[in-house]
This record gives sequence, structure tokens and C-alpha cells, in this order.
Amino acid sequence: MTTPEQPEGGAEQPRDDIDAEFARLTADLGLGDAPLTVDDVLADASAEDGEEEVPVIAVVATTVATAQALAGAVRLGREARTDGIDIPGGTRTVDTATGAIAVGALSETLAHDLAAIASTALQRTGIVLFWRRGDRMTATRYAGGERGEDVSPAIVLGAVDDVVEQLLLGTTSLDELGEGIDPSAVSRSEALRWITGKDGKGRRGRRGGDA
Repeated sequence: MTTPEQPEGGAEQPRDDIDAEFARLTADLGLGDAPLTVDDVLADASAEDGEEEVPVIAVVATTVATAQALAGAVRLGREARTDGIDIPGGTRTVDTATGAIAVGALSETLAHDLAAIASTALQRTGIVLFWRRGDRMTATRYAGGERGEDVSPAIVLGAVDDVVEQLLLGTTSLDELGEGIDPSAVSRSEALRWITGKDGKGRRGRRGGDA
């Protein structure tokens, strides 16, 4: 039978000393705390990146006459897409003086998904996606469901309602816009009625959509 090799120097380190050293080395590791979850790790990573402190905002500006018509168009645009992208959660459509907008606190990828879906339905007109995170602001044209050129936000902001700029600058919040309409909650039959400018009784709306 073999015996454990003795450490150099001839004498085995006492067990009490080993335990004390281990306790010293692990004193700050919090081994007695509850195990970390995936959410804990992601939250710590976000905190380190500062992402939770930097708000994001996406605005899809259109010339569609009403928020109802735009919500219907977004709903049908998603159905027409074949690439599987979906309407981002938290999206809503709101009326403005220059045309309805679709807005949400969306990441850059989801903002472009929303613009692609909206422009798929609005084949006869182009739209502009504005997106901002921190000091970075972009404006991108979309037409026929396809991403177009990036343009200077200052060039195109003059053509849309002031509320768009206010949202991007943070002087107006999403909460101040009111509830709006969630396109993902719109049924297909509602969408068809709304984009033709008719209410549920078949009467022509006061501001018929042009989508």
C-alpha cells in the first residue's frame, strides 16, 4: 500500500493550517450566499456596460393619416414578411400632425425590424426610421420593406412633427404620448378595416388612411 507523498521539507502541513488558509483565501467570495442565477449575471454585465442608464428610443415616421391605419399596416406587414421577423414588444402607433408614427424603447436591431415590417405594407410611400441611444442618433430611409440610405437626422427632422424631435431629445417621454395602439394586438379583420379607413360599421372614417 502506498502512502501520500510528504511535502518538501519532510513534514506534512497540519490540517488546521490548511483549513485556515482556505478560509482566508475564500473569505470574500460569498460562498454562503444563494447561487447566482442567469438573470443575476446578465444584470451585472448590463450594469458594467452602463446600458441600463442609457435610454433608447425608436421612431418610425410615416405619412399615414391615422394611428389606426398605421397599426393595421404594421400588422399586415408582419404577415407579409417571409423572414420571420416580428413586431417588437412595446411598439405602439400614435397620431401626429404630419402623419402617424410607430414608437418604442427598442434596441437598434428591433428598431430596424419594425421599420422593415412597416415599409413592407406601405409600398406606395417611403418612411424614415429615427433611432437614438445616448449621444448616437441615426436616420434611415426604408421603402418596400428594404433598408435604404442613412441620412442626417437634421435633414429629415424638419419634415416631421416636432414631437419626433422631442422624443429623440428626451424632452417628451413615451408616457406623455398616451396609450396609442399596439399593432401586435390588432386582428387581421381590424387591420383590413383600418387601412381602408372604415370603422366596424363600414362608415368611412373622418381621416381615411392612405396606406
